[in-house]
Amino acid sequence: MRIKRVRHHVLRDIRSAERLTDATDFQGNAELRNNYVSFTCLLAHPDGKLYCGVTAFNTDILHRFDPGTGKFESLHYAGVAEPHEIKVHRSLELAGDGTIYSASAGLIRCDERLTSPGGAVFRIDPRAGCVEKLGIPAPHDYIQTITLDEQRGLIYGQTYPCFRFFLFDLRTRESRDFGYMGSITHISALDDAGGFWGTWDPTEHWLFRYDPATARITWFRHGLPGAKADSNIMYPGAGPVDCMINGGDGYLYVGTCGGSLCRLEPKSAGVEYLGKPSATRRMPALVEGKGGLLLGCSGDEEGGNIFAYDRESRAFHPLGPIIDSASGLKLYRVHDMCLMGERTLYVAETDVPTRSGYLWECELDW
Repeated sequence: MRIKRVRHHVLRDIRSAERLTDATDFQGNAELRNNYVSFTCLLAHPDGKLYCGVTAFNTDILHRFDPGTGKFESLHYAGVAEPHEIKVHRSLELAGDGTIYSASAGLIRCDERLTSPGGAVFRIDPRAGCVEKLGIPAPHDYIQTITLDEQRGLIYGQTYPCFRFFLFDLRTRESRDFGYMGSITHISALDDAGGFWGTWDPTEHWLFRYDPATARITWFRHGLPGAKADSNIMYPGAGPVDCMINGGDGYLYVGTCGGSLCRLEPKSAGVEYLGKPSATRRMPALVEGKGGLLLGCSGDEEGGNIFAYDRESRAFHPLGPIIDSASGLKLYRVHDMCLMGERTLYVAETDVPTRSGYLWECELDW
């Protein structure tokens, strides 16, 4: 088991002699506004295409990639966007009929918040290629991440810069805002009973569970191992959860911002530390692979490393770093990953300080 080949795909590109930072004027510089992009979330669709949420300061934040041709197609979100909707962060969810649900994120400052409308929940019909806005569930704040409960017709979301938790009803298009939680996950998951899991409290980053059957939150007084140390790594105030998936075996699997893998048992809310596949921090992506293996990616500014975790033997298997096989170019920072077929992983690259982010394709040999 290893990475057989890596190559990268360019949506738009810019190279900078100076390091780009949060203080860079991306809006005021036309070249940066139109060409500096980061890949932030990915969704493999049954139509054979890869749907990509990106950061783009010109609001062209949604694209479709054809693995057969290697070409990107804009889905023209800019046609319905307001100026603050400059990315789709971790918000691409697939429904059974092929509809994609998503939400818009932003990078507003506090002095812009009260005059900003807030992020929108929207859906895409891939066949028509059109975007329909469904509502703004948390006015003035933008949506960092959503989780779809298709069975109940609900979308759960978390916002920035105020870390609010909300529920959006797809049938009525009404929302319930639970307010400030003090913590935020990179992406959450539902357990087998439909319970939504997140974190709360700005100091402790304890776990919580929302039960759709009772419409109530259970506030736990414990969190993930090393929660305090693993918080404030993604961005100030963010909690320790880098990714979370339902493993299909009764457990939720959690990658932490410290680079560790944990297992959450929903009935007892018990958390078990499973290990750390590399010396790096961050684990922003987990997917279920062939034979029930978990495939994950760890790493931060130093690049990304793919690993497999065998749930039966509880062993980690390193598959290799993400380095272009032809050019030797090294990925900078991983933000998301998805599996297409059994052997192809696509990885989203973000926050590169000297160039645009790329879409990375990793072919597995197993």
